[in-house]
Amino acid sequence: MHDRRWPTYANREVMLEGAADEDPRGSLRVRDGEGRVFLDAIGGIGCTPLGHAHPAWRAAVDRQLGRLVSVANTFWTQPQQQLATRLTDLFCVPHARVFFCNSGTEATEAAIKLVLRATGRDTIIAFDGAFHGRSLGAVSLTANPHYRAPYVTTPEDGEASRFASARVLRLPFDDVDALRDAFRRHGPSIAAVFVEPVQGESGIFPCSRAFLCEAREQCDRHGSLLGLDEIQSGSGRTGRWSAWQSIVGDEIQPDLLWLAKALGGGFPIGACLATESLAEHMSPGSHGSTFGGNPVACAAGVATLRIMEEEGLLECAAAQLPALRALAEATPLAGVAEIRGVGAMIGIQIGQRSEKAGNQVARHLAESGILVTVCGGHTIRLLFPYRVGHAELETVWQAIGAALVTRG
Repeated sequence: MHDRRWPTYANREVMLEGAADEDPRGSLRVRDGEGRVFLDAIGGIGCTPLGHAHPAWRAAVDRQLGRLVSVANTFWTQPQQQLATRLTDLFCVPHARVFFCNSGTEATEAAIKLVLRATGRDTIIAFDGAFHGRSLGAVSLTANPHYRAPYVTTPEDGEASRFASARVLRLPFDDVDALRDAFRRHGPSIAAVFVEPVQGESGIFPCSRAFLCEAREQCDRHGSLLGLDEIQSGSGRTGRWSAWQSIVGDEIQPDLLWLAKALGGGFPIGACLATESLAEHMSPGSHGSTFGGNPVACAAGVATLRIMEEEGLLECAAAQLPALRALAEATPLAGVAEIRGVGAMIGIQIGQRSEKAGNQVARHLAESGILVTVCGGHTIRLLFPYRVGHAELETVWQAIGAALVTRG
């Protein structure tokens, strides 16, 4: 079959068709059109925390499909209100308000706009290895100045807008000294620090407790905002609702954080939470998303969070990394340099730091019936559904061992 999609992905010659089995807890396996079955350690790149075709999740989505599919965002819907309330309860952002969208990229865009409006400053600190999305800035192409200002300043605006597009100050990740120095030199211009508590795309690198605490302290001292990108690490992936809670507990609180991926249980949804006082800087027309807060997506999100609680899935997620490390201790693999991560967000670094090495192992795993992704070029990334246990992790570990032997 000829692939009619843009060549934006390194596509695999596999067409997946459905869950491989009917399981009341959600299937951990998928099947293709030829009847082959695969253990799914990709999980839609972290989007299926319940597994595939979880019956209770499907029922919730089906019920909403029979009621309302889409409405204008000038109206509330029950699923939207339920999900917003649940998120503000779980994520401990004081008196939070929520902006709903469709993806992590859109949630990042909302966060950028919010901190620029709220602070009147133009600099956002980001970090080496960070991945926050793929958008380029559609608002810069938009003609109506009502939508463009105060985010983009262009010559045709006449008088310059008070706020300009963000300037990015990029620092080494998890470097407390570099962060302090940046604030010492640029403090008055820094609108916010944007950090992933666990960097996903660069190879699964958690930041330290000291680093997050320092970021909070510097932001408080200089009137800047702390924004946490929990697109991949949030919604229970690390064993707490957010990765920052896994790293520092409830000692610090962000000013804003944003989520996507696992939040909808596989249905597209993103959300940006901000303190109430911060959210008040937005006004009608300052941002929007036609499908953001879609009733079906919000119903999927409500069901996902409820099932996680009812089935104790956060505890299951928290146990994944310790279980894999126990396997590694019992059966060491010479070709594995390091195992990193938190909870059900795991990176297995192949000793030879090359993209070719990681991809060779991934191909061998696929031939063995295990689907994984490679991040950072040489790290096998596991983003299993949360209830995965010892048996599945052992299957992956043994298959990696076989792949490393095959590579020689």
